[in-house]
Amino acid sequence: MKRQKTKKKTHKTADPNYDVHTYGQGKNPFDVEWFKYFNPMEGRDQIMFIYKSKTTKEIVKYRTLR
Repeated sequence: MKRQKTKKKTHKTADPNYDVHTYGQGKNPFDVEWFKYFNPMEGRDQIMFIYKSKTTKEIVKYRTLR
């Protein structure tokens, strides 16, 4: 069985070039930082990704890699 690529969903607006002009084609709207830390509860190292807004530099979301 051949694996197919998943299609990337784009933000639909009245302007068809919104994605290209705002962020650039395929660009991430966030600044991503990561750090590795030891989690004593699980007894192992974990990596945490911090997503910051490019304009305000505030943390928008975070994700822990398990």
